[in-house]
Amino acid sequence: MSKDRLPLADLIVRYRTPLNIVVLIVCGLWAAWIAWITRPAAIDTPSSIAAYCMRDGN
Repeated sequence: MSKDRLPLADLIVRYRTPLNIVVLIVCGLWAAWIAWITRPAAIDTPSSIAAYCMRDGN
């Protein structure tokens, strides 16, 4: 009969690749959130993408 619970180290070794992918996704989302929170207020000025694209013609 095998153990129902594996030690944490064994779980980390067994699921190393999925854990790496999850950590990369979480770090990417965290960095994107920080970039979104600290973005310049000038980006908020255009109400739509179309207005932003039309503004480049001036």
